Amino acid sequence: MSAVIRTALITGASRGIGRATAIAFAQAGFDVAITARTVVDGDPTSLTDDGKTLPGSLASTAAEIEALGRRAVQIPLDLLDRDALVPAVESAISGLGHLDVVVNNAIFVSGGGPKYFLDTDPEDLINQMWGDLTAQLLLLQPQVAHMISRGGGTVINIGSGSGKWKLKFPIGQGGPQLAYCASKAGFHRAADRLAFEYGDQGIIAFTVDPGFVATERTKMVTELGEIAARGVEPSIVGEAIVWLATTGATTEKNGSYHEAQVIARNLGLLPPLPETD
Repeated sequence: MSAVIRTALITGASRGIGRATAIAFAQAGFDVAITARTVVDGDPTSLTDDGKTLPGSLASTAAEIEALGRRAVQIPLDLLDRDALVPAVESAISGLGHLDVVVNNAIFVSGGGPKYFLDTDPEDLINQMWGDLTAQLLLLQPQVAHMISRGGGTVINIGSGSGKWKLKFPIGQGGPQLAYCASKAGFHRAADRLAFEYGDQGIIAFTVDPGFVATERTKMVTELGEIAARGVEPSIVGEAIVWLATTGATTEKNGSYHEAQVIARNLGLLPPLPETD
């Protein structure tokens, strides 16, 4: 009898944390479904405000997954397209056969970098709250329902320190905009509620704060340069997430909040922090 292949759905996987996480799951032996707006490299969705082209796409991430001998299911998805959210999850389920793990990483990306509250376009405020909170909950419903029907599964929601801590970095120096803080603060409550409501039906849920990460976007968008300068490589975060979804799912408290870079240090992926007096 052949072993059942483990599977994972990673949203926002054309580049950055999502791409690195999808590849890390493939390296761990998972077949992977991936979503993103950018289908092939050079799509209009990959352009920054100043005309630079961000590298990465569904196609290129899928190619890396397949080069590792794992199956990749590509699902184009824009978080602002409400009618596409549930079908995207259904496509992942049908494409992989089932879902063992989901990593809800995709976020709404507005033009440029963070802006002060009064400088933020009202439409961006609406889209930020929709994409980073409401759309996430709409994705979670079919994900969790499917997992319960199979006896369980693991949900990892990507949070942010800006939704938990009072960050003192100004806008333009690594500080987040208000709507992002508010949406992430709301999303942080999802994991502990899922664990409380459905833990006895096999649902394991965590929130992961990746910390500052030097993604393709933070390296190329001038307003995000301070984040890149302080950040770790996305692959470090991806490996930490895979540990949490596998080993950590058996050892960590259901519904808990984790900092990816703390996990990475514990795994020896990052050097320990210097001791302070």
